[in-house]
Amino acid sequence: MGWFGRKRDPQDANEMLRQYNEAEAARLAGLSSGSDPAPTTVSASFSSAEFAVEDVFTITGRGQVVTGTVASGVIRVGDRIVVLRDGADVGSSEITGIEMFRKKATEVTAGTLAGLLLRGRLDVARGDVIRTSASA
Repeated sequence: MGWFGRKRDPQDANEMLRQYNEAEAARLAGLSSGSDPAPTTVSASFSSAEFAVEDVFTITGRGQVVTGTVASGVIRVGDRIVVLRDGADVGSSEITGIEMFRKKATEVTAGTLAGLLLRGRLDVARGDVIRTSASA
């Protein structure tokens, strides 16, 4: 045993896929059991995703990167975002890339740790919230 107790093995990919499939089946069953599923799916597609910022840094030649956890929803490359600090709008940008532990991704879902590459330079700090803005 080390300082932090027993080291846990990373989750097996098959087990992770099984858990995802179970959760997705439960979600779809909830959608189909409702009396009027159309409003639920419409509101879900327009809901904004949130990302809690843990760190901000700049990579030479790439741009500004924010790391943190997706709090809710799905964030995709190309999404327009708004940075909020204490509920006030700090600035807006666009997501040009997403990486998770040195793997490139096109989207991330709630509960995922990720790094978002932003277009331009914003005043982003630890504790800010990034929210996807509704697209037309």
